[in-house]
Amino acid sequence: MIMNILVVLLVGVAAWILAAYGFFSALLHFACVVVAGAIAFAAWEPIVMLFLGSKMPDYAWGLTLVAVFSLSLFILRLIVGKACPAQVHFSTTTNFIGGGVLGAASGVLTIGILLLGIQMLQMPSEMLGYRGWKVDEHGEVNQPSGVSGHLWLPVDDWTAKFYTWASKGSMYAPNNLARWYPDLARSASLYSESINGGESRQGLGPDQVKVQGVYEINGDSLPSNFLDEEAKGINRSMQAPQNRFKLTIVDVLIDNAAADKGDKLRLTKAQVYLVCRTDSSEETYEPIYPSAFIQKYQPDSADEGRFLYDGGDLAASSVGGASSGIPLKFEFVMPQNWRASHIVVRQMRAPIPRTAPTVWTERDLAALKTNEPPPRAGGAGSSKPWMGYLLGLACVVMVMVVTVQEPKRSHQD
Repeated sequence: MIMNILVVLLVGVAAWILAAYGFFSALLHFACVVVAGAIAFAAWEPIVMLFLGSKMPDYAWGLTLVAVFSLSLFILRLIVGKACPAQVHFSTTTNFIGGGVLGAASGVLTIGILLLGIQMLQMPSEMLGYRGWKVDEHGEVNQPSGVSGHLWLPVDDWTAKFYTWASKGSMYAPNNLARWYPDLARSASLYSESINGGESRQGLGPDQVKVQGVYEINGDSLPSNFLDEEAKGINRSMQAPQNRFKLTIVDVLIDNAAADKGDKLRLTKAQVYLVCRTDSSEETYEPIYPSAFIQKYQPDSADEGRFLYDGGDLAASSVGGASSGIPLKFEFVMPQNWRASHIVVRQMRAPIPRTAPTVWTERDLAALKTNEPPPRAGGAGSSKPWMGYLLGLACVVMVMVVTVQEPKRSHQD
């Protein structure tokens, strides 16, 4: 409830103030917001990779997005103010209504970017009564019922969709937002869904995850009841031609430095997803969350076990002190005609090799089955919620100061 009220209040403040500045100023401000958002999403990942990602991986994604947007908006408003120093005369009604509408649109995009950024800071899973997406007790990724999972003004979702669509249209680039981060609002909301409601680390540094191999099992090679009984929590809305599915297993190696205190790595279902091409044109991408994980059960054994992500707080975890890194495998169910593009672990992207995947059979999968529970994902947490809240407050202040900055224009008919 608090988050709902806060979002409505911030959007309302932006709309009211820009309406007071007049239609022309609100129009210029809206144009600056759209361009500043495009700059922020374009520069977002490169800045994280080059500067902040290795120094503060748990906060770099959210802080970079909001900081670049605020700085870009501030500079653009200075440039526009110099280029358009005079006001254009409109009637009082036009100024108020037109300025209010454009002010509300600017507010939605501005607060949307702000909320996306804040959700990608290290903090507890529930923030001011809001938890947009979660992994439920059945292991399915969905939105909680009621106000905790649905904003009255879903500005984060609207903003993510606006820039995702734009990245495929008027702001098109080959390496666009729709390709690298489809369904950005959901992945931002799930960023803090670490074990025990946000206890463990939520970010990775550059090059801390690498793909070692990809294995594929054709659906025809699986038992008839496999998808219903063994692949819990898959996205049932996926449309597969002739209902033909396959399993893709991605083998990753994660750097030991990504672990929590006590050298324990813990990855929930929400912190890993595979981005797939859904058609031959390579223009449509969808994220898929894993149905199971494969890992060693004991540090002194080479045997691996397969464990279902069929509960809300299950986590793949490290079990031993391997100096070369922490090996884990994640299993994904997808339509037969989809192709894996890249895997994202704690917001860090790793490409899938272009070579053909190794073919597995039902026998390979059966060799991994175990009747024992997965290794206990214990260990000391590294979360510092006060730091996330402090940076979140700084982001709000930074964005609102730039937004309410009064344009310096003389009046002219």
